[in-house]
Amino acid sequence: MSRRYDRNIGLFGAEGQRKLRQTSVAVVGVGGLGSAMVQQLALLGVGSISLIDSEELDDSNRNRFIGARSHDPVPGSLKVNLAHRLVQVVNPDVASEPIPEQLISSKAFAAIRRANWVIGCFDKDGPRAILNELCAAYTKPYIDIASDVPETGVYGGRVCVAYDGKGCLSCFDLLDRKAVRRYVQPEEEALEEDKIYGIDRRLLDEKGPSVAPLNGVIASLAATEFMAAATGMRPPTRLQEYRGNLSKVLVVTDPPKPDCFVCGDVRGRSEAADVERYLALPQFKLIT
Repeated sequence: MSRRYDRNIGLFGAEGQRKLRQTSVAVVGVGGLGSAMVQQLALLGVGSISLIDSEELDDSNRNRFIGARSHDPVPGSLKVNLAHRLVQVVNPDVASEPIPEQLISSKAFAAIRRANWVIGCFDKDGPRAILNELCAAYTKPYIDIASDVPETGVYGGRVCVAYDGKGCLSCFDLLDRKAVRRYVQPEEEALEEDKIYGIDRRLLDEKGPSVAPLNGVIASLAATEFMAAATGMRPPTRLQEYRGNLSKVLVVTDPPKPDCFVCGDVRGRSEAADVERYLALPQFKLIT
């Protein structure tokens, strides 16, 4: 084995490094958080990374996208291609596959089903909820990471690890149900609802602050949980909250809901859970 992993082996042993080399990871959402996560996975020396994201780099991403170069064209630079290049520069031992698709696409679903671990790095709860359901159906350990700046002077994020059917985004109440419903709602219904309630759709798409240090902390917390679990050091911590304005990382010990539909009825049912039904929704057919 290459000496590049000597210091890794000093922490979790040669067997732990071997386990990482046999592990495939799907990273879904390769933005500021996702690119930081990809960098750490490559440095750890996983076997392969599937990179799933349909977006291109824009100038507002340059403050936090790991691996973007000042001369990368905007428009014209797919985030997954930049992340693929990052992996090859950081560690050519790691195979990486760029998949320029949104989550709800047949190629993305297939890559997630093939992976040993899945890491979701979304801005919105709609795709986050569907990925949670998909990973439960096919018993894929799922790490969901999010940064959060809810108000001026308050900033942080969280890491949730769903791996054994005893806790997920749903039963920890980490999903905005209205946002999830709107995500899967037909466009016509959403527009009609906007008219009824006087909603300005432009405001729904507004994006808040996001900076590299905050993403780096959250990605590092997630990478640590992945490393600990994948190498056999210890079970992962189910839920951590990073409260950057208070300089604290809190371990949430609240029990998950005992009657969670995802953990109880969806988990382990594979095709019978029919998560693939989302692929047939009219608003997503153009991207499958």
